[in-house]
Amino acid sequence: MRFTSILDDNFNKLAILISLSLIFFFLFRLVNISNSSYFSQDDFFHLRMIMDKNIYDIPSFFVNTIEGQTFYRPLSRETYNLIMYQLFGLNPMPFHIYNLLLILLNSILLTLIVKRITNSLLTTYLSVLIFLVSSIHSVELYYLSSVQTLMSTSLVLLSILVYTLFIRSRNINYFLFSILLFSIALFSHESSIVLPGFILILEIFYGRKISIKSFAVYLMPFLFLALLFLISTTSITNLPSQKVYQPIFNIKSILNTFGWYLAWSLGVPEMLVDFVKPGLKLKPEFVVWYKDYVKVISPLIFIYGTVLLLLIFHLRKTLIKNRFFIFCVLAFIISLLPFIFFPQHKFVYYLSLAFIWFSIIFGIILSSAWQYSLIHKALVVLAVLAFSLVAYKTIEINSITHWAAKRAKSAEVLMEGIKKDYPSVPKGSIFYIKDDPNYPYIAAEWGTSSKQVFYILSGSDALKLFYKDSSIETYFQAVGGLPKKTNESRVINFTAIFPY
Repeated sequence: MRFTSILDDNFNKLAILISLSLIFFFLFRLVNISNSSYFSQDDFFHLRMIMDKNIYDIPSFFVNTIEGQTFYRPLSRETYNLIMYQLFGLNPMPFHIYNLLLILLNSILLTLIVKRITNSLLTTYLSVLIFLVSSIHSVELYYLSSVQTLMSTSLVLLSILVYTLFIRSRNINYFLFSILLFSIALFSHESSIVLPGFILILEIFYGRKISIKSFAVYLMPFLFLALLFLISTTSITNLPSQKVYQPIFNIKSILNTFGWYLAWSLGVPEMLVDFVKPGLKLKPEFVVWYKDYVKVISPLIFIYGTVLLLLIFHLRKTLIKNRFFIFCVLAFIISLLPFIFFPQHKFVYYLSLAFIWFSIIFGIILSSAWQYSLIHKALVVLAVLAFSLVAYKTIEINSITHWAAKRAKSAEVLMEGIKKDYPSVPKGSIFYIKDDPNYPYIAAEWGTSSKQVFYILSGSDALKLFYKDSSIETYFQAVGGLPKKTNESRVINFTAIFPY
């Protein structure tokens, strides 16, 4: 008995050492991404929209949308980008560091919520561990515009945390503060509109016994704000006309989209969606092009997937009775409601809020299993290690395949080339981006090098920012070419050579 106790104690210490090592390792990886990535695509577009604005223009962002912007996100987009641009210009590192700080803030808020509701250090620790080692954060750092969902997530979590204080004390100040945080969250990203759903299930699962009238009184201000936001923003913004932005309410499509968000939460790379044919058949190109990745992650996903299923089956009665587990499952679904109706516009960075609840679900399963035998603890460690290794390999493959990472690297090379050849240009210059004759054929939709530069530099946005001249025009050989009546004396030719 004493030997078993000593063995168990040593195993606990080893598990803590392994988990702390994983956290520090993955944090180091995230810091490295922050230090080595550049701007691209939407980043240039959002910065160009505010390049001629000043601090005193901030109130106008909340009243009117800037021409060219589609969605209403005045806090996390216009205000944030204006302040950052005024402070740091085109230095990408502060932007990446801010995204990283938001990820860390969300991990702290996750900690506070789990600790407050469960009072379990083990569940809290394992949930934070799963959250921090996820490959999702690499995408949130490569794609700087994900700051919008990250800020929204922070504010929604703060509102939920404050509301849990209200549930315990019924202090009206907490209630009002929670409403205020919800209001601010709506200025960051429209997906915050689901917060009344969290308030509803919080009251159902953790509220004291109150009358239906009181319940309605607590919920109505949140619903009213959500409805007001929906009506007011619908009147000043519309969904883009492109097919990818059109919602689809087909059950099969919704379940398919939900399945992808679940798969990405489990650690598979975002680009896998491009290699899966109808009927869940994998295109052979994926195995051919990424065979080294497939060889590693396939057995690892099988390992932790099997362990998770075994633990869920073994703990099914315990989990069904666990209010917080059911709460988090519902919260995960609620978090995805703004996104699952858009099957052609699904991205990993939309998991910012949903992955909080996924991490807790994972943490509850693992912490429940940890309470049993040494074998259960070994299975928990095995699942965490397998999940972490999949995350590590996915972060690696994201760095070379994810569109945000690739376009950021290409943008940096292109801007360095332009800076070297044309350190300064006359005001109102016209850039003509020509095709690289040595650029390989990839696919018809992919196009030539100048077509890719059109997306990478967001048309003329990057050059307008770099030269601080909003009158600069940019044309691309593969996207319309140079207009016939162009003043040739103003034209600057540049061949689009960059890593593809």
